[in-house]
Order: sequence, then structure tokens, then C-alpha cells
Amino acid sequence: MYDLTNNQLITTKWLPGDISDTKGLVFVETPIPGLNYQPVMPGGGGNRKISFTIPLIYKTPLVGNVPTLKLMDTLRNRSSISILGKRGFQFDSNPKVLYYWGVGSAPLVYWVAKADASHKQGWVNAFGQPQYSEIDIELILDEQDPLYKAEELYRAVMGLAGMAQGVFG
Repeated sequence: MYDLTNNQLITTKWLPGDISDTKGLVFVETPIPGLNYQPVMPGGGGNRKISFTIPLIYKTPLVGNVPTLKLMDTLRNRSSISILGKRGFQFDSNPKVLYYWGVGSAPLVYWVAKADASHKQGWVNAFGQPQYSEIDIELILDEQDPLYKAEELYRAVMGLAGMAQGVFG
């Protein structure tokens, strides 16, 4: 995952477990007096959301997993200080990331909707620093980003390949 807002590569030696990939399909049921059913009208599509949990297990004696936790923290905190020279401002948007791993898509740009940490009880070093944490990530696809056009092309090509695979595979 690449943090486009803060220009940082966010990676760990640990891979996410299960990845949830959802997209709401919106329908409108219109009640009509006296009719025995409600006609259904397509109302469009919802946003595609990717969510997963990344375990962070680092048993270093001094800092535990704090360096990686602080890297993940950049996904949810706008900072006025940056080592890389970029500062966050009051009216800056939430971070965007480039992500593709494990979801069968081309690399796409997502808004970061959630980056919450939970720290495992009993996994704290002698200095009180966490050694085992889990980061819950939720990303919302930015369908207005130019890279989304590449995904639409990729979907069309792979859809044809999926048809062939279903018939001949």
C-alpha cells in the first residue's frame, strides 16, 4: 500500500488475513397504493469498499511495534510536522492510498476510511510498548481517479477470459 498523501510506502512482513471486498447495489422499491407489490427501480451502485486486518508482531526489546504503528497512524492523523517535508493542513482531505494486493484488481486509488489499532493484552515489552497489535483498515474506492478507467478495461478483458475459463476450463 502506498500512501499518496504522505508519500510513504506502508508495508510489513505480515500479510492481511481475509479481505472483504463489498459494493452495494442500490434498488428503490416504490409503494403504489392498491398495487399488490412495489415496483423495483435500479438506483445505481454503492461504493466499493475493501477491508482487512493486518497483524503487527514485532518483539523488539526497546520499541516493540511502535515504528510500524506510527507509520499506520499517518493514515488517520493529519500532522503539521513531516520528516519528508510535506505538512498537513486543517482543510486537507483524508489520505488516499494506492492498493491492489489480494483483491483481483488493477492498482487503484482508495480513500482511507478507517485505520484502527487494537493491542493484544500480554504482548507488551519491559518498556510498556506493544509488541502485537492488529490494524483494521477500510478503504473506499475513488472511482473518479484516472486509474479507475484501467480497472474498467481490466474488468472487461478478464470478464471475457472468465467466460472462456467457465466454458473450456
